[in-house]
This record gives sequence, structure tokens and C-alpha cells, in this order.
Amino acid sequence: MSRTRFRNTVLGIGATAAAIAVGYFGVQHNGRNNMFTIAAAVGGAGAISYVLQKPNQPEAPTAPVKTQRRRNKS
Repeated sequence: MSRTRFRNTVLGIGATAAAIAVGYFGVQHNGRNNMFTIAAAVGGAGAISYVLQKPNQPEAPTAPVKTQRRRNKS
């Protein structure tokens, strides 16, 4: 396993644990229905930003197709 992959795996596990902790304590503080509302709002905002984002790189131009010349048969 490469170093970058290991680091990303550890960061992903840490982010998941942090999200679970924030959700748990958020429910304790705000209540269940408020947390569902917050989750729906964040999910909707993420979906909207995904749909509206512009591509970072322009599309690569397609290469022109070369046609072979016919040779005259003598």
C-alpha cells in the first residue's frame, strides 16, 4: 500500500468517525427532527453544487481522422 493511499484511508476513517460524533452530539443538543432538517439541507446543497459546477479542464479536442490515399494500380 502506497503512502498516499494509506494516508487517504486514515483520513477517511477519521472523517467518518468525526461525522458520526458530530451527528450524535448534534442530536443530543438539537433534537432528532432538527438534525434531519440540517442533513437534508446539506445534502441538497451538495447536490445543487454538484449539478452546477463547471468542469475544471476543457474537453480535449478530437483528433482529425486521416484518410489513406488510394494508390493507382498500374
